[in-house]
Amino acid sequence: MRFTFLCKTTPPDNGRKVAIIGAGPSGLAAAGYLACMGYRLEVYDKLPKAGGLMVFGIPGHRIPQTIIEEAVHDLMVNYQVRFKLNTKICGSEPLHQEAGDDFAFNFKSLGGRVEDNDAVLICTGTWKSKRLNIPGSHLPGVYSGLEFLFPVRAAMYDKHNIKPPEIKGKNIAVIGAGFTAVDVMHAAQANDAENVYHIYRRTRSEAPCGSLEMNMLEQVGVKCIELATPIRILGQDKVEGLEFARCRLAEPDDTGRCRSVVCDGELTRLEVDMVVTAIGEMATPPFAHDLGLDNVRKGQAKWLHMTKIDSVFVAGDALTGPSRIGHAVFSGLKAAQSLDQWISLKRQNRVYSAA
Repeated sequence: MRFTFLCKTTPPDNGRKVAIIGAGPSGLAAAGYLACMGYRLEVYDKLPKAGGLMVFGIPGHRIPQTIIEEAVHDLMVNYQVRFKLNTKICGSEPLHQEAGDDFAFNFKSLGGRVEDNDAVLICTGTWKSKRLNIPGSHLPGVYSGLEFLFPVRAAMYDKHNIKPPEIKGKNIAVIGAGFTAVDVMHAAQANDAENVYHIYRRTRSEAPCGSLEMNMLEQVGVKCIELATPIRILGQDKVEGLEFARCRLAEPDDTGRCRSVVCDGELTRLEVDMVVTAIGEMATPPFAHDLGLDNVRKGQAKWLHMTKIDSVFVAGDALTGPSRIGHAVFSGLKAAQSLDQWISLKRQNRVYSAA
């Protein structure tokens, strides 16, 4: 993982400054590209280490941390990229609490980054989880995928303020079949959960993570319950169980996936102490209401990856929603290339005007 693959030595300074908001895969990829173009770069992130969910969400057995550390070290030492960590960039709208916000003790405005730089690239990823709207979802012991995973990973970097959930000896139900759900189940197994149950409304053939991942989960002891939809979470002051209904598959929906239809019949009760709803994340970029992201997604922006705000670009999951690392990296590279071309054209126009 070497983000400065376009150059072998530090290029001369081109006199231009760019701020990158977010040090996840798309932000690091963009930093590597622009560093090779001679830009002076500042990368902001609310977390204490660069890497985003590659460090604070995905378990270490998937991505060894030394790989990310070496890539960041290359940017810092060999290309003078400045990382401003523990720093959250805010827009004009009220702050919404997200995973990782507890680490931020510096707050900067998006407007200030625009004023101080030739361009800004927003790569803030997806740090807000979707919620399962069923009775009992408010109970203590109910977590989203990020609420469960982030403290488990973050506790390695701040043992005083970040406390992971008590997992050892617990019976845990995990709802969802994406990679976040897979990571939750592996983390639960690794931290000595008594039983881990996987609840999915379709079959492993339709699972976004793929049937191979589901088979591997069973091999490590996860109990997979397919064609099951959660109906309510049981308990008074804490989670005491989960009730689910059996499902069947019907004709495909607009996405081409078979619909899951709840069958008539009695509900099944599962005795659990914890429920993790890993059903997806949402992007919450700063200044979201003014960025015009729908037009960017549709390719109707005035410049590729540029938002409605001149000089402000967007890339990665902040634009597309949750994706795999490769997609986020590719998006960051495309946005960085577009940003560089826009600045170059702007500079040429100034030269022609002066002449």
